[in-house]
Amino acid sequence: MTVRQKYEVGHKLKPVNHKDQVRLNRESLILDVALTQLNEKGFQGLTMQGIANATDYSKGTIYQHFGCKEDVITKLVIQCAKRLLHLIDVALEHGQGLRHQVILVSWAFFKNAERHPVLTGLLSRAKSPDFQSKVSEPLQTELSFIDQTILSKVMGLFASQTDLAPEQVKAAAFGWWAMKWGVQDVMVNGWELSRLGFDDPKKFFFESLHIFLDGFGVQQDEPSRQYEQLQTLSNSIFKI
Repeated sequence: MTVRQKYEVGHKLKPVNHKDQVRLNRESLILDVALTQLNEKGFQGLTMQGIANATDYSKGTIYQHFGCKEDVITKLVIQCAKRLLHLIDVALEHGQGLRHQVILVSWAFFKNAERHPVLTGLLSRAKSPDFQSKVSEPLQTELSFIDQTILSKVMGLFASQTDLAPEQVKAAAFGWWAMKWGVQDVMVNGWELSRLGFDDPKKFFFESLHIFLDGFGVQQDEPSRQYEQLQTLSNSIFKI
């Protein structure tokens, strides 16, 4: 039995009709194979021909689903972003106040990055103008919508701090995003920071975030100060 046959036997989706089921199964297999090749060979090693060879489909069949490998990667990034959205909702549900929620949302990003380091490492490339110029318009629109949804959730958090003016809300959200992005980049790209005294980038982010939130007058709370307990909580609640 080929890789394709094994996959189609084990992945019975539930679309409207048989034709849709076949197409969805095929697309799911293409994406799974592409992710495996990205993990093993990196961006340069991923090719449409390589996907075709691994799935037992013709190259033409692959192109019926995705116009280029940039489309494939964007779809994988979208799937990863949807999982992140779920984790953010979990963080908001379990957070005890604004500061605690902001920290747990940060942990949601880090947890997602730990689980999907290759895709997270491709985010900068996938959102660059050159890359996006090759991506189909529907996928660009879908990714943009998810990005806007994530940003709206973060902006909403800071907006709940009612004494912040709209421009301060934007500044707070952007500052948090930039800090989070930096640590995430360090994590997925394996930066060597221990020689500089930063053995645990997430812990230093945690301390820096408190200083940042203090500057905006975000109320202190005890659960947000317990780093080890936050780690344990994140491991418990962030399950996908």
